[in-house]
Amino acid sequence: MELKIEMKKEILSELNRVREIMGLSVLLEQENIDRDAADDAVAENPNIYKEFEGGKPYELFLLKATPTSKLYFESTGEGVKDSQRFKYRRKHPQLVFIEKVKLKIQNLDKTKRNYDTMVETLTARIEKAKKTYNDKLELPRFDEKYQYTSSKDTVKNSRGGDNPFEENPEFVEGAQRVKVEVPLTPKEKLVVMEQIRRYVDKNYKGDYEAAADTKKLSKKTSSYRYYGIKSMKLSPKGIEVKKIEEERPPVLPGFEEKIQLTDGGGNSVFPNNEWEVGDQIKTWAEETVETINSMKSQFAQKGYKDITVEMTDTKYDKDGKVIKIPYTIATSASRIPNGGKAKDLTFLELSEKRAESVENYLQQVFSSAGVKMIEPIISFQGGNKDGSSGPEWSGRNEDRPKYEQYKYCKIAVAFKLSSPGLEEDEVLAEPETVTKVGEWNLKITRQIKGRPFKDFITWITSWELPKGRPSNGKKSKRNPIGCPAYD
Repeated sequence: MELKIEMKKEILSELNRVREIMGLSVLLEQENIDRDAADDAVAENPNIYKEFEGGKPYELFLLKATPTSKLYFESTGEGVKDSQRFKYRRKHPQLVFIEKVKLKIQNLDKTKRNYDTMVETLTARIEKAKKTYNDKLELPRFDEKYQYTSSKDTVKNSRGGDNPFEENPEFVEGAQRVKVEVPLTPKEKLVVMEQIRRYVDKNYKGDYEAAADTKKLSKKTSSYRYYGIKSMKLSPKGIEVKKIEEERPPVLPGFEEKIQLTDGGGNSVFPNNEWEVGDQIKTWAEETVETINSMKSQFAQKGYKDITVEMTDTKYDKDGKVIKIPYTIATSASRIPNGGKAKDLTFLELSEKRAESVENYLQQVFSSAGVKMIEPIISFQGGNKDGSSGPEWSGRNEDRPKYEQYKYCKIAVAFKLSSPGLEEDEVLAEPETVTKVGEWNLKITRQIKGRPFKDFITWITSWELPKGRPSNGKKSKRNPIGCPAYD
């Protein structure tokens, strides 16, 4: 035993010697290298990759590797276990049935005349269940102990029984997609560990604790903060070997509005039987322009120049994912019969004219305020799909106030501010280092953030927009479009 330990030490020493001779950057490269030392090490112990550099690279891999990467790493070429592919499991139904029948046999009254017959019948049932049990072992959703599924409906239907499905503790997200035709060899696994060591040496000066901590600052420059490794990903073939540094879209301040305006109290969203915008829409538009100008002024006071405002139909959540916020205008008439200017119009025609009027009015108002516009999504069908909403007209004039609420205008719109000084990214996508290992690619991703403007962030996260709204209309909803890093 001592001899084997000493041999392992000698092999590791040889690996380190070769590393020093060839340079830290070239040990175990795939071409033009004498790999005798690596070959000898693997021949002596195929699992030597677990002991490389005191086991630290392997520990880091287990901590940071994606679930599918671990499956790839452990694969022997036969794919993943079926038990890892499914979200739920329950005890094999035939095993449960057999247990029940055995218990029934135990509880039979031996003094009864038909005892032997009952035992014979129940035993036959057990034998039949055993055959079914063995047949189902050929199916991917069964093994010696459990039945598996990923169907929520199947899980739901089993809840009332005595053998319900439970969460499968062996399930690995992404296992269904894992297919390994050429598994990693022991030598390639050793190469993976070497690549991890090189990455930690280069970016964390060999400090594995710093490499593992995504919250602790490991390096700071004038532009960026660097943290620990976020993930390691193994994938077979097809990935070009290169360094990628993709930036997320720029983080820009702004706000969004969602408002529903309805008639009431003599303050109209549209005058009766007309399609020109009423006081409520005009008031809302004026308040929105005031908000835009106030934000521009605040940023100008902070030294930002050439500030522009534009409508937008997207924003970014804290993870940098795109959220759609389309510019929409929706109108509707009530079921009160048209008269006056609209006497010859259907509800649909009147509602369409109102939607067009709102679009043209907002185009004029916002463009005059210097806002770059986008095309809206127009809806004028109303709740009844004929340009109207609400119940049929009762014919009683005293009921008119009840129907006014169905004459409405809904607006959803978002604005963002831009300036040369505001377009610096607050958060970047993590830089990725991709390394070729035989037929495999190892991608290591670390956490990186831009250094935010502290006063700017403090200000934008505490920003409170004016709460004014047109009288008798429903509350408008103003939401800031903030930085993704700060939600």
